[in-house]
Amino acid sequence: MSQQTYTPGVQNAPFGLSQANAQGSFYGAESSLSPAETNLLRKDIKRKLFDAAPKQFDSLKLVFSTTPVEHDSDEFEYVEYTFGRSPLTAASTASALTAAGTTIQTYTFDLDAASLDHVSVDLIITFPDNSEGVISNISGATITVGTRAGAGLPAVAIGDVFAIRSTIEGDGADSFSTYQRTETITRYNYVQFFLRAKRWDKIELTKWENTGTTNFLDVDKEQKKKQLRVDLFVSYFNGHRGEYALANSKIAKSMGGIYPSMVAAGSLSANPTVAGLQAAFEQLAFITNFKAESATRFIYGTQQNLNNFSKIYKQPGLRYTPDNEMANLNLTMIEFGGMKFVLVPCELFREQSCFPASWSKRLLVLDLDTIRPVKMKGIPAFDMGSTLSRGANGSRENYKDWWCSAQLSLEMNNPQASFSIDVQ
Repeated sequence: MSQQTYTPGVQNAPFGLSQANAQGSFYGAESSLSPAETNLLRKDIKRKLFDAAPKQFDSLKLVFSTTPVEHDSDEFEYVEYTFGRSPLTAASTASALTAAGTTIQTYTFDLDAASLDHVSVDLIITFPDNSEGVISNISGATITVGTRAGAGLPAVAIGDVFAIRSTIEGDGADSFSTYQRTETITRYNYVQFFLRAKRWDKIELTKWENTGTTNFLDVDKEQKKKQLRVDLFVSYFNGHRGEYALANSKIAKSMGGIYPSMVAAGSLSANPTVAGLQAAFEQLAFITNFKAESATRFIYGTQQNLNNFSKIYKQPGLRYTPDNEMANLNLTMIEFGGMKFVLVPCELFREQSCFPASWSKRLLVLDLDTIRPVKMKGIPAFDMGSTLSRGANGSRENYKDWWCSAQLSLEMNNPQASFSIDVQ
């Protein structure tokens, strides 16, 4: 049996620390010495994989904070009734009527198509200058409006908006003149079904279980579940309702999310600079305030975008004393004009694997009382499992699939109670 004499060479080659490398050593690949590697040493690999995803992404819980409404089908409708009165808008002009003694005068002008659904005779309307008249006749799109005795009426321009003051009735009438029914709006959406899966060949999986150096198998499974929740989150906010043809020739329905539903319903929006953010926000807040006194709405946006509110409402009035050691510039709630707004950090809005780049500057101001998640009855909201591989009481496939699935949709009543701001 031959022995090798220890004769130190460059860096003690062929012995010494620089030569003591496990197979596949990164040092062995990077060293200028081209050192030796041996299977007599094992690689030191930390068992637990590190999660490098930003922790702010935990805002996924926002989707699951409310118990879903159950519907019998994957297509559902929901109906809301309106306030019950709508302003009228002029579609033609009319010359002013000057008061003449105690005379009652009339003139005619047209209303736009939308106004014709809300108008009836014997309806007192208020003009933009706060004068008023009564509708005495309707012929097609043309209405006849009469003055009060001894009063005049202003000129009418296209686009003038008239408020509804009230109905009016005289004594001795033998009929009703003001017939109305409650107006309703029908909205609809689809339930979307989601799936993520992984496949391992039977022997391959056994090898990983027997010789794996990390907790990769566990992490891989958890990541599938996490990414499925991300799918739900992104779809809840930005899903577009419709139908898609899939790779397997199947047809699938896609749910409509919050923002596309707002756009389709004509929810208000603004595109101010940071300098104009306060004015735009407060104006839209008042216009869309359908809630009770001191009720709360929620502002969703990235931390960077929400910090603009701190600069507007908190920092200008913040004062420090010489012994202050902490500058607390955080803002969690804004309250003004009988309204409350809670700021909700939503860092996924800046993740371009989830949302377009424009979402990093987007603020969604939502009335959560009007938004509810939906699921189809009889099917779990979230489910997971694995298929059988080849073996006793198994299948003939020599592999195993692991899968997780979910379903989600939403109802959004009165989208006009919410609004969006894209900060430029």
